Amino acid sequence: MSPPETEFITLYHSSSDDSESTSLGTSLTPQRIGFVGFGTIASAIATGLATQQSVPISYLAVSRRSEKRSSALQKSFPDLVSIHDDNQQVVDTADIIFLCVLPEQTSSVLQKLKFDAHRHTLVSLVSTSTIEDLCRDAQLPPERVFKMICLPAVARCNGICLLLTPTQKDPPILTELCEALGGCVQARDAQQMSALMVTTCLMGSFYGVLRNNREFLVRHGLDRDQASFLVGRLYDSMVQDAVQVQKDPNGFDQLIAEQTPGGLNDQGLRNLEALGALDAYDQVQTAILSRILGESDGSLPFESR
Repeated sequence: MSPPETEFITLYHSSSDDSESTSLGTSLTPQRIGFVGFGTIASAIATGLATQQSVPISYLAVSRRSEKRSSALQKSFPDLVSIHDDNQQVVDTADIIFLCVLPEQTSSVLQKLKFDAHRHTLVSLVSTSTIEDLCRDAQLPPERVFKMICLPAVARCNGICLLLTPTQKDPPILTELCEALGGCVQARDAQQMSALMVTTCLMGSFYGVLRNNREFLVRHGLDRDQASFLVGRLYDSMVQDAVQVQKDPNGFDQLIAEQTPGGLNDQGLRNLEALGALDAYDQVQTAILSRILGESDGSLPFESR
């Protein structure tokens, strides 16, 4: 059965047909993967790829940058991971290259590397990068360049990957890799990708709500460790309920409707609405998007540049 589609995003799932072959490979082909730059996100992706069981990985080449992380990965997977001092060595020994450097380093790093347009696939994790700039700096054709955004939960194969492709064709191996890390949502264009990225920027806001809840309990006499445990477990149970209905476009509305009318949970939501808290949250999202698009610095109140 084909996966569900909405007007705005297309969800891809790994294909059960292993007979189809493309220039990007298939899930039957052991993948040689390289990481140029090895910060938090690169380490999370590499860890997830090394532990997942869906796509065979024969080799992980990582740059020595952030040596603590690269050494830890090699210690955990000594038969799979190779550390390189030179980024060109990473490129030469891998087929799929994840670019995980700082935005200001992107052009200079890519321009120093030599890619094979017939073999290499470039996947940029740089939030500000564009497909056009990546193609120019790497000297690769558009069909070989992709943009991906994810959060550290992919290390546990429990995250979601946002993928921007140069065409609407599904790149099988990349979507299979993303599915192996937890899931894949493909944006239809760069503008939509920017909007999808906003949700990945709300992690700090979410943790801020948890901290606020914890401090409320501490002020009312609960030990900090007990308060943290209680808040973490309660929010985890609520998120699990949300996960159960995540494929239903009206699922979250139904969860709200299940709250007893006039009850404490219902009143809590109505009080938040009355205080303008949800409107403020929407303003925060709009401000984040304006920063991603380069229209402002993202501060509130913000003015367009």
